Amino acid sequence: MDLVNKLFNGSFMPHGHCLQWLPDLLFLHVTGDVLTVFAYFVIPLALIYLVKKRTDLAFNWIFIMFAAFIFLCGVTHLISLVNIWQGYYYIEGIAKFATGLVSILTAMLIWRLIPKALVIPSNDEFRTKNEALLQAKHELLEANQLLEQRVLDRTKELQHLARTDSLTSVLNRGGLMDRLTIEVDRAVRYQHKLSLLMVDLDHFKHVNDQYGHLYGDTVLIEVATILSDACRSTDVLGRYGGEEFLLLLPETDLEDAKRLAERIRLDIEQHHFCKKDGFKISLTCSIGVTEFELDQNQESLLQSVDRMLYSAKDSGRNRVVVNE
Repeated sequence: MDLVNKLFNGSFMPHGHCLQWLPDLLFLHVTGDVLTVFAYFVIPLALIYLVKKRTDLAFNWIFIMFAAFIFLCGVTHLISLVNIWQGYYYIEGIAKFATGLVSILTAMLIWRLIPKALVIPSNDEFRTKNEALLQAKHELLEANQLLEQRVLDRTKELQHLARTDSLTSVLNRGGLMDRLTIEVDRAVRYQHKLSLLMVDLDHFKHVNDQYGHLYGDTVLIEVATILSDACRSTDVLGRYGGEEFLLLLPETDLEDAKRLAERIRLDIEQHHFCKKDGFKISLTCSIGVTEFELDQNQESLLQSVDRMLYSAKDSGRNRVVVNE
């Protein structure tokens, strides 16, 4: 009880009873302490609210220490305000002592915290790293787009190779069949003309036997060039078999197809093959010509032009036979 009575002994002369405390001086102290107490009690609440809402803060405990320090400062000012009229100086001393202890502890913890805080990247460092990440992302997107384009180009290249004859660079049989399906469908849908030419080199085996397969390949390449030169941009040329070539002629009737076939036959007959290699190999060809009829399908159309070709060969070769 003696200790409690001593703590709450208000017999000491309060500041406000001192003759030197004039009204204006009293006003300054009272107003200053009231405002300070209010601020020192509100600030800890704000710090505690911040810590509760932001659990991801790296050093949230330091905010609690500051909140305790500021709160005790507010308590000290509150007692100082009371002591203007009541002399509870022991209580004020205890409050100041507690404030001092918390202040020293907070200061020590701050100094221990400084090395850890210094390694935290600054806003400029974050901004620089963020810009670097954005640049890396941009470069990655560009690389992905380039890779996708290369994959697309490579896919197209592979598709082209899959449909192209490796020797003559015209369509192979698979590519021809795909285009023939398209042209037959178009002819049926729009009631358009469509003619086919099947070209076969006469006695081509003799070329391979006499000059070798290397020069035989050269002959096939030159034949493909002659046929390509004779075709229009809308025509489709492909290698149907060993020495057989097939021409698809959209928007072409039987008469025009026949004229083209005769021109091709003459071009091949008058051409000297392998001249660059010192040879003048002469060849002829047989050509079958047919026109698509609406009651036909792709298979019957090929059979028809194939029959015309064999008819040309059976009738003496080096000629054009038309399916009248």
